[in-house]
Amino acid sequence: MQIKLYTVYNSIMHKFKVVIFILLSSFTLANAEDYVFGDGLQIADSPITLGGYISSIYTINKNERHLNIDDAALLVYGEYDHYDFLAEFEVADVYKKDTGIYRDEGSSTKINTERLYGDYFFGNNERLRFGKFTSDIGFWNQLPINVLRDTTSSPRLVTEFFPKLTTGINYEVRPASSIIHRVSITIQNNHDIDTDYNNFTLDRNYAIACDIKNDNALWRFGTGYFRYAPMYEAMYLFGALKVEQKQWDFLLESILREDKHDNKYSYDAYAQGVWHVIPKHDAILRAEIEKTPLTRMQNNSLLVGYTYRPLSNVALKVDYEAHNETLLNRWLFSFSVLF
Repeated sequence: MQIKLYTVYNSIMHKFKVVIFILLSSFTLANAEDYVFGDGLQIADSPITLGGYISSIYTINKNERHLNIDDAALLVYGEYDHYDFLAEFEVADVYKKDTGIYRDEGSSTKINTERLYGDYFFGNNERLRFGKFTSDIGFWNQLPINVLRDTTSSPRLVTEFFPKLTTGINYEVRPASSIIHRVSITIQNNHDIDTDYNNFTLDRNYAIACDIKNDNALWRFGTGYFRYAPMYEAMYLFGALKVEQKQWDFLLESILREDKHDNKYSYDAYAQGVWHVIPKHDAILRAEIEKTPLTRMQNNSLLVGYTYRPLSNVALKVDYEAHNETLLNRWLFSFSVLF
């Protein structure tokens, strides 16, 4: 019988999550004297810590001037013995205003469940995760919070080619091997928790990934299958490389996807370099190529960015994206804080 995690969630959380959000936020403010900016607030002597983040983005392109207070989120996390957990409740599009050709203004107070999971550790090398979590695909997708990422925008590979979130289980093992660094297996055989809050509406999602570490280079390879509404199926292969040095970082990710309903293929790949110019200041260059059945030609883009971090939990970013379809060219300015 299919395990439907979302059934329990829908019967409880839709009624009470607003109340939970308000109560936890009020508790945070009431205990502000114990709070260290960026470290979260631990509740008394319990294993529970409260935190949060907020992000605002201003976008400029040929037809658009768009201000978006994009995310405001509450984080509840902690660990005890062999267990740890994380709950992330987020209001997306808190406020948005368009002042370009298409004038619009609006706000949202809907609270979404972005992540809600628990971990059980069998030892130092094995972990079982259950609930709703970021899909273990590539490197970029493991940083869902703006302030932690190198640039404001994410590569299209991350937003369009595979499910960003999974509701199911994930098993991770780190073998005692000099070659295989980590193996990850993901199984989802149910609908998502908070079904609307994912880039695909899923009821199946399976993936396996393998990390290989060589000196300063970390390789990640894998494959996956997912089924999404109304009844589409897709399979993919991905590969990624991450290198981190004192003065620079390099990231490469690629994916090939087959949509089973029409037997058509899509692909995407990007390479990104980050130069740590001086402490707290980074310059970023990213090139990406993409081809899908919906596009008649390959979509190429180049991003040039600058990020200033006055504190480790605060980021101010400026990005410029140039596309071969010039209508997509845009400036992005963002300010984000992790509490």
